[in-house]
Amino acid sequence: MAITKILNIQESEGRNPTTHLKNALEYIQNPDKTEECVLVGGINCLPDTAFEQMEETKNIFNKTGKRQGYHVIISFSPEEKVSAEQAIYVLEHFAKDVLGEDYEAVYAVHTDREHMHGHLIWNSVSMTTGKKYNSPKGNWKNHLQPIEIIWR
Repeated sequence: MAITKILNIQESEGRNPTTHLKNALEYIQNPDKTEECVLVGGINCLPDTAFEQMEETKNIFNKTGKRQGYHVIISFSPEEKVSAEQAIYVLEHFAKDVLGEDYEAVYAVHTDREHMHGHLIWNSVSMTTGKKYNSPKGNWKNHLQPIEIIWR
């Protein structure tokens, strides 16, 4: 069974509030962890320019402060013997189910550890409405259900 963590990416102090978002995107796309970026994909953006696209969306809608994005980590047990292709399939379909056409997102599978795990980062600001992503308290249990469905 997959274990899932959900993290908020907050604004950074200093001149550029999006620094933490940029660093997180660079981390998940690290070529040493993603088989030279073969295991990286994007939804509503290109992974190589995702940060710039997300920053532009924030600027267009004047939503540059506070929460910058979200980071989901999905870890699979080594006993499950998940392949990189299966993990990327789960990430991509989960992202499409949860975010639809509204948010820029990048996903990546890391193969540098004993357990296969993937990362999904998305912009806090919708590129279609300009509204910040909102998930009512406790609603993540509903969002996490599709992971088990997709995985099976």
